[in-house]
Amino acid sequence: MRTRDHQSPRQAQVLAAVVLTIVLAGCGIAAQSPSPVATNTPAPPSAQPSASTAQPSATAAQTSAPTDEPTQPASVTPTPPITGHVTFGNWPLYIDIDEDTGKYPTLKAFTEQTSIQVDYQEAINDNTEFFGKIQPDLAAGRPTGYDVIAPSDWMVAKLIRLGYLQPLNKSLLPNFTANAADLFTNPWYDPGNVYSIPWQAGLVGIGYNPTLTGREITSFADLLDPAFAGDVGMFSEMIDTMSLALLANGVHPADATLEDAQAAQQMLLAAAQRGQFQGFYGNDYYDQLAAGNLALTIAWSGDISQMQLWDNPDVKFVVPSEGGLMFVDNMVIPNNVEHLGDAYALMNYWYSLDAAVPLTEYIGYYSPVAGVQERVIADSEAARADGDTEWADQLLQIAHDSVPTQEQLQNIFPYKQMTEDEERAWNDLFDVVVNG
Repeated sequence: MRTRDHQSPRQAQVLAAVVLTIVLAGCGIAAQSPSPVATNTPAPPSAQPSASTAQPSATAAQTSAPTDEPTQPASVTPTPPITGHVTFGNWPLYIDIDEDTGKYPTLKAFTEQTSIQVDYQEAINDNTEFFGKIQPDLAAGRPTGYDVIAPSDWMVAKLIRLGYLQPLNKSLLPNFTANAADLFTNPWYDPGNVYSIPWQAGLVGIGYNPTLTGREITSFADLLDPAFAGDVGMFSEMIDTMSLALLANGVHPADATLEDAQAAQQMLLAAAQRGQFQGFYGNDYYDQLAAGNLALTIAWSGDISQMQLWDNPDVKFVVPSEGGLMFVDNMVIPNNVEHLGDAYALMNYWYSLDAAVPLTEYIGYYSPVAGVQERVIADSEAARADGDTEWADQLLQIAHDSVPTQEQLQNIFPYKQMTEDEERAWNDLFDVVVNG
């Protein structure tokens, strides 16, 4: 969800300054005693909360609680030791990158701040595919090899349902408590953020290239138009593709029945059988759209804003007239991790503005940290004052595109919260489409 890697010279200057700032700021968690029982409490967060002038009032991430009660934690783990190492499994191209070195500036700053080395792995291309990779270890009570992972909201709900996640000790996440934007607290998939804290968010809609479509795209029906046969992309994840199809049929995904899902499947299957879809993609749809191999596709909003800046200025993003979705990718800690204290330190780090702002300025997604948009705008103004109008314009576009508009949010709907049996039935339906 997730973006292309590109960095302007001005970005490199800004990130270098961020590294120095964070090194001087210090870290509360890194200063904790290495013994299993804390001898002092975490230091206050380095960034204090600031009110966002553009925080949407919509509650796409805060809908009613799941039908099935989430597994309740028996107890919260006491303060764990810091070991000096953490493994983070994330989506491809979902972090700032120094193109000259191939390293990650914000992770370098974290290591300088805490002395914790980060093994950062681009491990998730598709939620279901990644779940299949780690599920055997989770089911057997073994470490997965990851201390922190970043699944999407509906997958977080599934992992909670199966009892595969650790409840979070919020005393070790003071930056989250201080700086999380209201929209991202108490989400539908994890009421009270018992097991998860958001990483980034964005909209699910349609990305298209008007030079290839020959017209503006406004509707899910455009994805099924025979005029574009063979030039259309769909997502390989059932929940996004089926949910957009349900909206196209006038059905809110959260209220959908099995019969509704069957009707959506038949609509998609008819299109698939006549050769409408070039493929079903995970994160790899990006390169196909950027290169002009797809004319239109289901897409994530942040990808398209970054594509416009770095790879293809012709592409556009639109929320379908029938409705779109908001996804939230989240940091969670699986059971039986090997570096628990380090995992908390890393998760807490991302909720400081000094880490969240350069991340947004690079990847262009909707940050769950309050005050990020204002800081991006301020950085744009500073760049303009320094005469770097190109970087200033880029930052201003990122500040605008990374936060959904009120108009967009008014047409955004939540996912269906499924039982295991429902999810299995819907996946069976969707598999017929993909393989049909």
